[in-house]
Amino acid sequence: AHKVHIITKPTRLDLAHERGCAVEEIDPHDPNIKAIVMAGHELRLLGEAQWGSLLDHEQIVFARTTPQQKLEIVERLQKRGEIVAVTGDGVNDA
Repeated sequence: AHKVHIITKPTRLDLAHERGCAVEEIDPHDPNIKAIVMAGHELRLLGEAQWGSLLDHEQIVFARTTPQQKLEIVERLQKRGEIVAVTGDGVNDA
């Protein structure tokens, strides 16, 4: 069985469509952005402040992450007092 979750909050792409501009023109720190999709290769580029901003989103989807990245995500969320569950292929590796 598969479980499907739908992002219901506005993403940066949603705001760009709404405003009729390119995604690059939307400030990634715009307070109207409530949801984000983050690929594993993008996580390598984040500093501490950027991790904080990322984890402040109401809805986050992490895609194509390595077992090490999954563990880092879990540890960072737990340090913030969050309850964390990990699903997906290879979840036991984390």
